[in-house]
Amino acid sequence: MSAPQIDELYTIGAGGNRRVVHPADVRGKYTTRRRLISAGLVLVLLALPFIQVNGLPSVWIDVARRRFHFFGASLGPTDSYLLFFLITGVAFALIVASALWGRVWCGYACPQTVFLETVFRNIERWIEGSREQRMRLADSAWTWSKLWRRGLKLSVFFVLSAGIAHVLLCYFVSPAALWADMQLGPSSSPFAFGASVLCTAVLFFNFTWFREQLCIIICPYGRLQSALSDADTVVIGYDALRGEPRGKVSDPDAGACVSCNRCVTVCPTAIDIRHGLQLECVGCANCIDACDEIMIKVGRAPGLIRYDSQAGFAGQKRTFWRPRVYLYSAFALVGLIALTATLATRPSLPATLVRQSGAPFVIDGDTVRNAYALHLHNRRAEAVDWTVVVTAPAALHVILPRQSVHLEPYEKQILPLFVEAKQPAAQSDFTLRVGDVMTLNGHFLAPTPAPR
Repeated sequence: MSAPQIDELYTIGAGGNRRVVHPADVRGKYTTRRRLISAGLVLVLLALPFIQVNGLPSVWIDVARRRFHFFGASLGPTDSYLLFFLITGVAFALIVASALWGRVWCGYACPQTVFLETVFRNIERWIEGSREQRMRLADSAWTWSKLWRRGLKLSVFFVLSAGIAHVLLCYFVSPAALWADMQLGPSSSPFAFGASVLCTAVLFFNFTWFREQLCIIICPYGRLQSALSDADTVVIGYDALRGEPRGKVSDPDAGACVSCNRCVTVCPTAIDIRHGLQLECVGCANCIDACDEIMIKVGRAPGLIRYDSQAGFAGQKRTFWRPRVYLYSAFALVGLIALTATLATRPSLPATLVRQSGAPFVIDGDTVRNAYALHLHNRRAEAVDWTVVVTAPAALHVILPRQSVHLEPYEKQILPLFVEAKQPAAQSDFTLRVGDVMTLNGHFLAPTPAPR
């Protein structure tokens, strides 16, 4: 099998066929850190829908009721503007991380990498063995040993994919509702059943066969890396000044690299990091641990492959904080601060008085009538009871169908309100007191007397 080249995609053969990557096992400080972080993220992603906050899932995109519940905060369609601050804040925070440390998101926090490397690859190693054993199994004929190993692996992968799909569905359907639908059968909720089947199929295909191709072909983040990074961005790279020319340990004229290709065999995207920064690199740091292990064995200093900037690898001074990082950080802070301030200051029981559409007033005989709509919204997780009290001048007659209002959690109601006055009437103001949470001011309009 040919070695990876800088100008071609190794996972696609000359005839367009797929080359399956079988990364070797690796141990080291970065691998240990990544596995601990990944294990924690897996637990968090799987547990979030089941953690209750104010009686609701901590993260719940309630599509049926068009609501988004996020750790006790409940957002509705009228709060969609908050998504702008959320998306811009998170996006620029990711850009800041990319400008400082390259593809640290891909290597340590991306769900694709987390689940593939922490869950599915470990199960594959447990069932099919080491890299060499997996490669021999892939090239061998269909014997009983290959049949039961592949069958067991695919069965476990399918069960895991189905389990993850149902947990993902819990982000959109509450766990209690999903469990009730599962007990009643697919016919009770065909949409949820179809979504779970589709998600299971996509996850099974991805983690069984597609794998690193998602990062290389579909995900746009790798292509954005060149625009987000510069010569001072900390990336994983090979120290060519120290490593070249490559040669045996016994060769006094050779560099530190002994051409063991260990950095290539442990790479999950099958690249040779010695060719420089590449689109396919997901920043997993497997090559760092692999190279350090070899360097220690041959009695040389580790760090031939390490975290450093392109300036650092060229022997120049690296600038960590630079203008673009300050600019990206400012944008991220603006978005996140605006989101936090808005969530902290917005009322949990808002009420709004608006004039009904149409003419500003209606003349009915000797009466002038204004029509309003009182919008009430309960953003709390518990039911509330409000009493609406209207204070108006004696010349105004207020018609409110009911003063007592009961609102269920997250419920909205609209109450009609009419204000009348006998002609000739003067424009004047009135006040509504909604419980003890809101005071609203209204303005009564009347025809302007004709000049004499």
